[in-house]
Formats: sequence, structure tokens, C-alpha cells
Amino acid sequence: MTRTSRALLAVAAALGTVATTVAVSISPANAAACDPSRVAPPGSLIGDLWRSNGGERSVYGCPVTKEYGYADKRGSYQEFRNGKIVWSPGLGDGALVRAYYAGGKAVFRWSGLGRDWDFFQVRWSPAGGRTTQVKVGRLTPWSGVYSVDPTCYWGDGENVCSTSNGHGGYLKASFIVQGCDRGTFGSDCGPWSIPTSVKVPF
Repeated sequence: MTRTSRALLAVAAALGTVATTVAVSISPANAAACDPSRVAPPGSLIGDLWRSNGGERSVYGCPVTKEYGYADKRGSYQEFRNGKIVWSPGLGDGALVRAYYAGGKAVFRWSGLGRDWDFFQVRWSPAGGRTTQVKVGRLTPWSGVYSVDPTCYWGDGENVCSTSNGHGGYLKASFIVQGCDRGTFGSDCGPWSIPTSVKVPF
């Protein structure tokens, strides 16, 4: 075998090793998995919703806390890398409200309300900011969605947006929802949900 042939074989072997290394590094089996001690067990409404949305590959990402109950009321919550899911049984035994960050906005969703409603009212507020109430049409009689950029608001006829002045930061947006029916002399509304929230980078 000539010196040139041996050199070409060495280069081919090196490239094969590099290709194998790259393939191993991006293999899904080697992707970072969620801490199993923080994953809610089957039968948990929060855990089942998280799994049905794709688990660690969902919009919520991996859980960063365990599921906790509230000390002063019935219900529970769990925080995730990209948001928070809350079981809010005051709206119905299967009611879940959740908020997550996606596409530059805070997204608030609710489902499993115990009865059908004509429309929903959402109250949201950025940390330290004023509360805004909006009327939201339903996706189904038991569910809905609302999204907003909490770093911006309408003031004096123009859109004003917060800035971190290049230093990076997070703004926490909180949400609650209630279902309402249209009546002859006004709206008949149910109770408000337990609040949920999400941190939005800006």
C-alpha cells in the first residue's frame, strides 16, 4: 500500500469517528430528560395534561417543582420551565388553568370547566402593574385561550413597551378567568379561578 493510500485511509477513519461522535451527541436517547422525582404521577390532572401535550417536549418544558396543594383551599399547582399549570376545582372538578411563554407572548388557557358558558372574562396583570379585564370568546363551552404581550400596554393613545435596557430580565404576568352567561338584564358569571402565572423575558 502506498503512502498516499495509507494517508487517505487514515483521513476516512478520522471522519468516520467524527460522524459517529456527532450522531451520538444529537441522539434523542441522550437528550436531557426531566427529573423523574418532579414529574406528577399518572392520575394527577396536572401530570396527565402535561404528558398529553408532549411532556418535556411540550410548551411547558420540564417541571421545576413537584405538584403542591394549597394550604388554604382545594386545588394544586406545578411550575415548569416555561410556565405553570393549576388545578382550580372551584370552576369544576376537572378545571385546569395554565400559562406559558410562546411566540413572544404570555399564553393563558383554561379547560375542563364544570358547565358550559357563553363567554369568559379574563383578568391579567404584569407584576406591579394595573389589572386589565377582557371579554374572551370560547373555544368550546368549557375552554378558552387568551394571549398578550405583557411588556406592552396602551397608554395615552399609543403602544408603550417596557425594556430591560439590554440587560435582560423577566416580567411575571398573572391570570384568572371566570365563565359568564348572557342574561336579559346583564351577565351571570361564575367564580374566579385560582391565579396562574408565567415569566416573560424582555
